[in-house]
Amino acid sequence: PHADPLRIVRVEDIPDDAELLSLQLTDAGLRARFVHVQSASELRTALQAGADLVVSDMSMPAFSGFDALAIVHEFDATIPFVLVSGTYEEDVAARAAASRVHAYLLKEDVPGLLHAVRQARSGSPSHREVAVACERPALEN
Repeated sequence: PHADPLRIVRVEDIPDDAELLSLQLTDAGLRARFVHVQSASELRTALQAGADLVVSDMSMPAFSGFDALAIVHEFDATIPFVLVSGTYEEDVAARAAASRVHAYLLKEDVPGLLHAVRQARSGSPSHREVAVACERPALEN
């Protein structure tokens, strides 16, 4: 028997980005249901309905990825939280590692995101794994 699809809450202010992420993960074979939210109140509602994982954009007009993280931790600190961004910033990576973020990834790092999602499904990572997941990504040639 197949496991139930993961319930992934996607915190993103750009609907096309949220849709693209959903398509990329399902195309990679992930069985998941996605809920797209754009505000703190929508995030709280989605968490109450049930979430296995939260993937949040770092920079949004209404609130930040760290604001979303605070809401998730307030609700249930055991829900894995992945922070994604269009650009990599050292200070954000350091704060992410210190804030129990599951991973901090570039938006286009679909393999990294898929790995983080699968790791989240198997249980929460150790602090060391979080720190490694938040280190500077390798630059591609």
